[in-house]
Amino acid sequence: AALMLALLLPVHGYWREQHIEMRSEDIELKFLPSKQEVRLVHIPKTSGTALHQDATKLGKPMANTETCAYDPVEHCEDCDKWLATMIREPRSHVLSMFFHCTYSHQKVPRLYTRNDTSLSDARRKSLDYKAFDMWLEFFNSDWKLENGYYDCYHPRNMQSRYLTCADNRWKFSHGVGSMDMLKPDLEAAKETLNNMFYFGIKEEYETSLCMYVYQSTGQFPEACECGFEGKQLRTTEVSHSIPPHSVDDLNAKQIEQIDALTEVDVQLYDYATDLFWKRVAFAEARSGKKISQC
Repeated sequence: AALMLALLLPVHGYWREQHIEMRSEDIELKFLPSKQEVRLVHIPKTSGTALHQDATKLGKPMANTETCAYDPVEHCEDCDKWLATMIREPRSHVLSMFFHCTYSHQKVPRLYTRNDTSLSDARRKSLDYKAFDMWLEFFNSDWKLENGYYDCYHPRNMQSRYLTCADNRWKFSHGVGSMDMLKPDLEAAKETLNNMFYFGIKEEYETSLCMYVYQSTGQFPEACECGFEGKQLRTTEVSHSIPPHSVDDLNAKQIEQIDALTEVDVQLYDYATDLFWKRVAFAEARSGKKISQC
């Protein structure tokens, strides 16, 4: 949509940027005061660790917390007003949660010991995805609080849960504190995302990092610009020593079960990606720099 009007308005100590599109939809970008710290609402397995490390390398560090968006603990001065997060495509997110859990936690289903060197890579992969079936079935069955979540991650609508819960304990973020948390309020999750200083999309990590720098400094690094031939922007890769895995390896039943666990997150992701690209388009128009879809 074409931009009709651009305004810069000083509001409560930061520059509020607003543009009005043809459909009268408002896009807001917040710019970070020079000495203000950001709190990262680190939703597991969304590239939060990479963002935290890359932001630190770029001189804009964050307080990194894997707790609810409305965690009552003050992790840094005024940082409850300067929240950031990353959002991920739900199918790949659930698959990544499982692999992290099964390779890191003894209680999660596994069909072979990790030090068994007699298995081929193909056999290991086959057994991993059979264990994934067991894990999905556990959470898709008549799950109750007393069943637990293998002391790792509960996959049902995790991203929406993080954006709507209000506690500093992991059982309310990695896990769930009540049955009501299994289906978070979508509109409340959207509102949280809208009110955050920043959010990025894992599948568009480099563009997301460029947007973080822009909102932190008011400028894009040269390395973010399309056609730049100098030293490229270096981004962090975090594997946690987990083997490669892909949604391309999922069968129809697994996809169906994942979708049943993420009905709210799917809608949140669609909303987030749409809003993300509108914000990128606005930042490009305001800065006169092209950073995406080069």
